[in-house]
Amino acid sequence: MNRAVFLDRDGVINALVYRPSQGTYDSPYSLSEFRLLRGVADAINQIHRLGMLAVVISNQPGVAKGRCDRELLQTLSDELRKRLAVEGAWLDGIYYCLHHPASIVEELKVECQCRKPKPGLLFRAAEELDIALAASYMIGDTDRDVGAAFAAGCTPILVKRGAGYAGKSFCLTARDLVHAATEISTRESALDDGESAA
Repeated sequence: MNRAVFLDRDGVINALVYRPSQGTYDSPYSLSEFRLLRGVADAINQIHRLGMLAVVISNQPGVAKGRCDRELLQTLSDELRKRLAVEGAWLDGIYYCLHHPASIVEELKVECQCRKPKPGLLFRAAEELDIALAASYMIGDTDRDVGAAFAAGCTPILVKRGAGYAGKSFCLTARDLVHAATEISTRESALDDGESAA
């Protein structure tokens, strides 16, 4: 079976966008707003050098909330793959949950099993890509990502947002995706050394 590093998208791979009218950060809803964070391609290449798949697992309720359409989500996914390819990186899968309990689109207004912190997307990816979840990681920037990782049996790594954020004491933490990939590499080396000693 394969091992994987599951990656949240917004805030981990690409920058969040501040919406003054809402006073919150949100997903990009146009190509002009879509900006990869520093070192993302290098981090994904490092994941592949460890022999692991790199798979995006992301809640994307923009369609449900009327903020974008499905075509834009596909356009952003294509753009993400294109920008990574320029630096020799790639993703082994992209899985989105489009549902939201307050959806204005009736077909998306459901209590699904794929919206994080529920683990449905991870289970789907594991089945389709033959992934051993207990030997895999999930990198995200919210409690929802951590919850999904625990529910699926993965090791969570929480990317801290802001210098003042202390992170969670019950899971691994990292400054960003680059740091998280390095932490995985260090942890894997330590595990290999332990097995060799045994």
